[in-house]
Amino acid sequence: MAQQDAYEFTSRENETIGKAATWALALAGASFIMVIVHLVFAFLGTDFADSAFSLLIFDLGAGVVSASCYLAAGVLFAIAGRALRRVVTTEGNDLKHMSKALDTLHRIFVVRIALVFLTVMAVVAVIVIGEGL
Repeated sequence: MAQQDAYEFTSRENETIGKAATWALALAGASFIMVIVHLVFAFLGTDFADSAFSLLIFDLGAGVVSASCYLAAGVLFAIAGRALRRVVTTEGNDLKHMSKALDTLHRIFVVRIALVFLTVMAVVAVIVIGEGL
């Protein structure tokens, strides 16, 4: 078992993993920016109700929920990015760090799929309620 833990990726593999880490951390940063954007529009969006910016109106609840989703994604992408970065920068634990990164990416995918499903269900519910069916 100790030999498996001591496996090291090649420099080319580390370069590829490093690029994935950079993009995961970039997605984390973008997600955190979207948290701020959604919260700002959730709390200030109703001030634009009678202006040319009326399309920017967010419901407070919807804004907070979407900000929470972006926050969860941002945290998970940051964890995955740091784990991938550790694969590149450390020696002797590449498989452990890669396993953690892949586990976190799995959680991100599951959360995203669940959110898409819930969004579709919410849209269908709004249409059904709006049509009075």
